[in-house]
Amino acid sequence: MNRTQGRLWAAAVAALCAGATAPSGALNGASERAAALRHDPRFILEAVARRMGIRLRPEVPLPAIRLESRTPLARLQAAAEREWGFRPRAFVSVYAPAGNAIYLIDDATHYRRHGGTPDDSLAHEFVHYLQAAYRRDALDADWVESEAVSVQTWFRSEYMAPKRLAARPAPRARPETGR
Repeated sequence: MNRTQGRLWAAAVAALCAGATAPSGALNGASERAAALRHDPRFILEAVARRMGIRLRPEVPLPAIRLESRTPLARLQAAAEREWGFRPRAFVSVYAPAGNAIYLIDDATHYRRHGGTPDDSLAHEFVHYLQAAYRRDALDADWVESEAVSVQTWFRSEYMAPKRLAARPAPRARPETGR
């Protein structure tokens, strides 16, 4: 990667990270306080790509990250209808390849009830992004979900375990820039 490509890649990753970490007003009945990402999305994407043996390339467009707390349910429903022909009644975490967007639940109550974190959920959706954008896998194959769950579980144990978090301070998230 030459310097110009490196700068373009850094700018694209900065844009990816810009709207993905700071909590804001609740939408879709989400709790008033969104669960913030502990790690920068760039860190999560790079860790997942390394685990999958994929070399990230600056010419491959990064997905937008649409947080539940900032995304109207109707926007997710429209994307899901275009992708899969149905409209979910509640917000779900999903990668929509046609729009190259990750829709991510960031409701703290959701994670308290069901376990996990927004970070490992984002890792899961990044697996689907890498499967589609880099390997051109058919996302309707049974094994793609198994791979995503496997990498998500690995990410959770590697980067989200309390002992690991205490030993390794997380990169600070960038503030929202109006995306």
